[in-house]
Amino acid sequence: MATTRSIWLALALALLGLQSGCADGGDGLGTGGKDSDGDGVANDTDCEPFNRANWHEVSAYEDADRDGRGDGALKKVCAPGNALPLGWTSVPGDCAPKDSSRWRTVSGLYPDRDSDGATGPGPVEVCLGETLWGYREQAGPSDCDDEDARFTVARGAWPDLDADGYGEGPRVDVCAGKSPPLGFSIVEGDCAPLDATRAVSLAYLYRDVDGDGLTVDAPGALCLAPLQQLPASYTLQSLGADCDDSDSTVWRTRDVYVDADGDGFGTGEPQARCAGAVAPPGHALQGDDCAPGDATLWQWRAYTYRDADGDGDTVPENGVRCSGEFLPQGYAHLPRGLDCNDQDASIRVSWSVHPDEDGDLVGAGTAVTLCAGGTVPQGYSTLGSDCAPSNASGWQLREYRHRDADGDGYTVPEAGNVCGGTALPPGYAWTEQRRDCDDASPTRHTSLLSWPDLDGDGVGAGTSETLCTDGQTPPSRSAVGTDCADDDATRWVQRNYTHVDRDLDGATMPEQGGVCVGSALPAPYFTKATGNDCDDADPERTRWVVLYPDRDGDGVGAEPRQIPCIGATIPPGMSIYGYDLDDNDPDVTEATEDDSDMDLILEP
Repeated sequence: MATTRSIWLALALALLGLQSGCADGGDGLGTGGKDSDGDGVANDTDCEPFNRANWHEVSAYEDADRDGRGDGALKKVCAPGNALPLGWTSVPGDCAPKDSSRWRTVSGLYPDRDSDGATGPGPVEVCLGETLWGYREQAGPSDCDDEDARFTVARGAWPDLDADGYGEGPRVDVCAGKSPPLGFSIVEGDCAPLDATRAVSLAYLYRDVDGDGLTVDAPGALCLAPLQQLPASYTLQSLGADCDDSDSTVWRTRDVYVDADGDGFGTGEPQARCAGAVAPPGHALQGDDCAPGDATLWQWRAYTYRDADGDGDTVPENGVRCSGEFLPQGYAHLPRGLDCNDQDASIRVSWSVHPDEDGDLVGAGTAVTLCAGGTVPQGYSTLGSDCAPSNASGWQLREYRHRDADGDGYTVPEAGNVCGGTALPPGYAWTEQRRDCDDASPTRHTSLLSWPDLDGDGVGAGTSETLCTDGQTPPSRSAVGTDCADDDATRWVQRNYTHVDRDLDGATMPEQGGVCVGSALPAPYFTKATGNDCDDADPERTRWVVLYPDRDGDGVGAEPRQIPCIGATIPPGMSIYGYDLDDNDPDVTEATEDDSDMDLILEP
C-alpha cells in the first residue's frame, strides 16, 4: 500500500509540474523563449536547436585529415561553446589536406628519398610533417636514383641498335650498377652500329697479304667482333720486310748462284733476287759446287776415318772428298770400332782374351791379343777369372755361409768362398738348411731332447738329455718325460677320477683324486656316477631308503621314520609305507571313514 501511494504521489507531482509549466509559457525558460534540445540556449539563438551537443556558431577551417590544420575558406560551423567540433580547426594552411602526416610547406630543400646522402635536383619546395624525412637542407653528391640507396653515381650509356653490347650515338646517363635501358649499352664505340657481328675497331700497322709470315708497312684498322683478335694477316709488329707481298713463295732478297746441274749448289758470282725457301729455277742459294756437271756431288766434305774393306769398322785417316749430302761409303766423320786389319773384311776386331781350356766361357792365365772377326775367337774368353780352368762346372768364387760336409742335407754355420758355377756346389749354402748337430756323420744330424724309458711303455721319466740323432728317439728313451710309474709298462699317465666303487657292487660314491694308470681308468675308479652307494665297503648295501617299523607285519609301518643303508630288498620288520594307524593289529592299516563325515564333506 505504501508503494502504491508513492507512485500516485509522484504522478500527482508530475501533473502539477506540467500544469505549472503551462502556466509559465510551456518552454521551460520562463519568458526567455523555447529550448527544444534542453542545452540552456533558446532556439532563436541556438545554431542547432535540436542538437544538445552544439549551440554556438564559430568560423573555422575544414580539417579532413584531423591533423590540427585546415584548408580552404573560413566556414561557419555550429560548435559546443567556444570549442570546435571534430574535423574543424582555427589554424589554416594545410598543404596536404587529406594526409595527416604532412601539413607544412618547406622550401630550399634537396630530395634524398633513399637516405643515402646523395641528393636529387634542388632546391625544391615540399609539403612535410614534423621531420625533413626524404629531404636535406644541404645538397649532397648528385644521386642518379633517389629511390634506391644502392645506386648514386651516374655513368654513360649509348644507343645499341644491333644489340651486340656496344653502343654508338648520343649519350644518356644511367646509374652505375644498374642495367642500361633496353636498346642501350654502357660500352661506347661500336664501329658497325647496325651489324651485330662486328663492334670493336682494332688498329694494325703491318699486313701480310700472301701469308708467308713477313709483312709490309700498311697502317689501318679493322672492325671486328668483340674479343676477336686481329687476323693473322694483320699485326702491330713487323715480322720482317717482305720483298714481294703478292707471292707467298718469295719474301726476301737473297744472293743466288747459277746451278746448271740442279743439285742445289751453284757456281759463279752471286746475284741478288727476291726468293723464298728455295732459289729461283736454275739457281741455288749456295755456291762453291765442287762438281758443276754432276748433280750427285756438290760440296767438299772432310773425313777423319776410313773403312777400305767395307766391314763396318774404321781406321783413323784424314782427307776431303767431293760429296753430296753425305760422305761416300767407306768415309766417316766419327769412328766405328777400330779395325785391326782394314784390308780384310773377315777380320777387324782386336781381342784381348784369355785361354779357355774347359770351354765354360771363362778363361785363365795371361791375356793375349788376337785380330779376328766380330765374335770372341774359339777357345778364348774375354774373362780371365776362371778359378777352375780344367773344370767346366766351376769358374767363379762364390761366397757361402753354411756347410754340409757329410752330405746329409743338414748344415752348420761356416763362412768362406768356394769355386762354383751359376750356383754354389753341393755341400755349400747361403742360408741354413736345418741345423746339423754332427757334420762329420751323415746318420747323426738332429738334436732331440729325451728321457729314459725303463719299462718300455713309450713314456720316459727322470733326467732329460739332448742327444744328436738321426731324427728318431733312440731305443730305451722317449720324447715324453711324464711317466708316473717308470717301472710298470702298464701305467704311465696320471688320470683324475670323481667316483669310486671299491666293493664292486656296481654303485659308486663321490670321491675326487688322481691315479697313475695306462690308456684308461681301471676299476674301481670312474669319471661318471652309477647310483649313490651308501656303504662302499659292503657290496650287499648300496642305497639309502626311508623306512618305517612294521611291528604287526601287515606291510604298512608307522613312525618313527628311519633312513638305513640297505641292499636290493627291504629288511624284515620294515616298510616303505608309514601310514599304519595301529601297528600292533595287522587287520588295521587305515582309519575307516565315517559316512556322516563324508555326507558333510559332500553336502553342497
